[in-house]
Amino acid sequence: MKTVLVTGGSIGIGLALVKAYLKEGFKVINMAPFTPKENITGDYHYVHADLRKVNQLKDFFDQAYAHAKQIDILIHNAAADGDNTFLDLTQDALDDVLAVNLKAPIFLSQYFTKQYYGKTGRIIIISSTRAMMSEKDTIPYTVTKGALNALTHSLAITLQAHYITVNAIAPGWINSKDEPIKDHDHFFHPSNRVGTTSDIVKACMYLSDPENSFINGEVITIDGGVSKKMIYPD
Repeated sequence: MKTVLVTGGSIGIGLALVKAYLKEGFKVINMAPFTPKENITGDYHYVHADLRKVNQLKDFFDQAYAHAKQIDILIHNAAADGDNTFLDLTQDALDDVLAVNLKAPIFLSQYFTKQYYGKTGRIIIISSTRAMMSEKDTIPYTVTKGALNALTHSLAITLQAHYITVNAIAPGWINSKDEPIKDHDHFFHPSNRVGTTSDIVKACMYLSDPENSFINGEVITIDGGVSKKMIYPD
């Protein structure tokens, strides 16, 4: 039985990933600052972790490793948005976003690599279309997501000898809270709908497949075509 470690697996896309991998027969470890509100059944283990505490990342990973003995798939899903406007941004607020969104993926990937001895290792990074297009006052989030895209190809080249592929998924609008969506919001997307967590889950499952090792270093955009749409003012 293979083991997948998901960061931020208690809500949204992360929770959907936890439940989907359990359903597929994986052992799943959720590394997050709080537990899911719903009951999770199956071969599931929770590691309490505040990823802002970079000096504790090794301890968090060691707790996961002690439970699994080998982790085969690492999914970097946890993310911090930062809620400051640019003019109010502080160094502490920026450091928190950098820690969760960038430093944690770098060092957890390092610890993952050191313990992996198989031939089909997988690192999957949940990036964002914000790496390519922006809304105002999202600078820390946008910058770190752009850095994750660069980390993806850098790790893919670095980890060749370890038989670990590294790919990223850049979601667009994903209705992770299952909220009502207006028709015009659906039809704004060339795919005629807003995304769901299952769209991201299916991509992760594809990348996790041992047969799919020839996809490496890629950032896969899943946004219903919005980032390809030329938009002019009315």
